[in-house]
Amino acid sequence: MADTRYWTHANLALLETMPDAILAVDRNGTIVYANRLIEEMFGYPTHALVGQPVEALHPDEARDRHRRHLRDYGKAPAVRTMGGTEADLRGRHRNGHEFPVDISLSPIATEDGPLVVAAVRDMTERRRMERELRQANERLRRDFDAAANIQTSLLPGRPADVAGLTVDWVFEPCDRLGGDCFNVFTINERLVGFYLLDVTGHGVVAALQSVALARALSAAWPTPLTSGVHTAEIVAHQLNERFPLEPGAWDYFTFLGGVIEMSTFTVRFVSAGHPGPVHVPAGAEPVVLEASGLPIGMFPGTEYKESVARLAPGDRLYCYSDGVTDAMNPADEDFSRTGVVAALAASRTRPLGETLRDVREKVRTWRGTDELDDDLTLVGLEVPARGDGAG
Repeated sequence: MADTRYWTHANLALLETMPDAILAVDRNGTIVYANRLIEEMFGYPTHALVGQPVEALHPDEARDRHRRHLRDYGKAPAVRTMGGTEADLRGRHRNGHEFPVDISLSPIATEDGPLVVAAVRDMTERRRMERELRQANERLRRDFDAAANIQTSLLPGRPADVAGLTVDWVFEPCDRLGGDCFNVFTINERLVGFYLLDVTGHGVVAALQSVALARALSAAWPTPLTSGVHTAEIVAHQLNERFPLEPGAWDYFTFLGGVIEMSTFTVRFVSAGHPGPVHVPAGAEPVVLEASGLPIGMFPGTEYKESVARLAPGDRLYCYSDGVTDAMNPADEDFSRTGVVAALAASRTRPLGETLRDVREKVRTWRGTDELDDDLTLVGLEVPARGDGAG
């Protein structure tokens, strides 16, 4: 074991080169060594500190608490951090200024008895940065909440204000904000429009783009009776010309849009890179309505062709984003369109909203977690059976 003189003369030179302010105190809490960084931090000459109780460097109200810490530490000395909370750890400059500190303790043995080496760091700047980070995070949280409320305000109501149809939906962004957007709306007394779009990616950028697209679509499909009616084919073409892909600024997106002729329940729809809808006839198995087309924005001049389906009383039409079909289980297998069809078939006799929630629950079970890889949207439209009302 090294004697005190060896520790004093050989090891102090090493302590002077350390990046932290260093103190050494004996079992009574008396300072036996202080390096030059202690002098800079606390304002005392090192020779004035040696022989003083270490409490001299603590605020008055913390000295009793520090003595208790020191006694407890002496019972089981080990390398550890002193104190338990930010408020516990404060230093006091010679001029009376108090500041937060972080103190790491390391026991050493000498012939004259045990000593404790304390490495002290001024945490003023770190606390300032932490405070500013908390404030910035709080501002971001408020901004995210406001943005999420704006995005939610663009979704159809529940129940949707669409005469002649029952409408329900499930919308779950994988982040606070999502890149999916959808609507079901009355165009005029004869026609109802619907769409679901999915911007590449998710989060803030995708959400901003989806909000811009929702506004563009509200202009493309006017609702007043005196306005011209735009078909889904024309709308898809206009979107493709207006929103070309611009790497780093504007991503491509998929789009499924359609118009329902309410007198015959004939659906004319267009898919632009989006999964085709699923038609669930009353009392029959679900049918996937195949549709194909390039995503919006990839190639200018792309032509989009309408597909046609006819619904009957009691029939349902489901639209969904690829956050449903591409949901992965722990074995890296996706839920797939087959999973969607099977889930809809299993619950087709239940109310529309319950059916949508059943599909969501099956996706949750498939993944084994509530967390999502992508934004998940499910929209259901039902033609009321004869004699039933519609919301």
